[in-house]
Amino acid sequence: MTIVTVSNLQKSYGTNEVLKGLDFQAREGEVIGVIGKNGAGKSTFLEILMTIRNYDKGNVTVFNEDIKSLSTNQLEHIRKQISVVLQPTQFYKTLKVGELLKLFKAYYKSPIDIEKIINDFKLEPHRKKYFDKLSGGWKQIVSLAIAFLSQPKLLILDEPTTGLDPHMRNILWSYITDYNKRTGGTVILTTHNMDEIELYCDKVMLINNGVNEVFDSTESILALGYKSINEFYLTKVTI
Repeated sequence: MTIVTVSNLQKSYGTNEVLKGLDFQAREGEVIGVIGKNGAGKSTFLEILMTIRNYDKGNVTVFNEDIKSLSTNQLEHIRKQISVVLQPTQFYKTLKVGELLKLFKAYYKSPIDIEKIINDFKLEPHRKKYFDKLSGGWKQIVSLAIAFLSQPKLLILDEPTTGLDPHMRNILWSYITDYNKRTGGTVILTTHNMDEIELYCDKVMLINNGVNEVFDSTESILALGYKSINEFYLTKVTI
């Protein structure tokens, strides 16, 4: 089943053309990495998929719905099936981890048991800690746990492991891949860590000069003779 279809997507900010005709497709169960240098339009692309950023031309279909033709209520229904984890993460500074989980469980009207989430994400030692006092890695893990409370069909992650040490990166990815396997959910993420693309992503899209210069499976890219996805990226992108 196709979750997202994008064709000839164009977006400008004044005279700055950020996206110049981007094509993209994500199917159920895929993990897709979006890469490109800073300013390439990765975050703009994700914001359009989140339905929080307008675009100028092209077509964007999410869950088989043309998002530009939807009413406000219909867009809200789409958004309830999407969870997002951004970097950096900010939540209420005066709330503890357990309180945050209860708050978002009520907001999402989620049937998921809070105790199961705390157990699955190993949050018991942090249950009574204020979110603002957690390390960057644990903030991201709590954010991911909150995202899962909505049981999303589409999970969007914007540089989820930025600033994390290798141990915390590995923990975060174990939760992401477990979600993908258990639910068949689709994951779309941006990252500057090319090793993560190579290890965990089914496909990779390189945005360069406003278009998807490459959109293919990691296996197909490596089969072209590149030693790594990092070598592929450095070959394709110039400063």
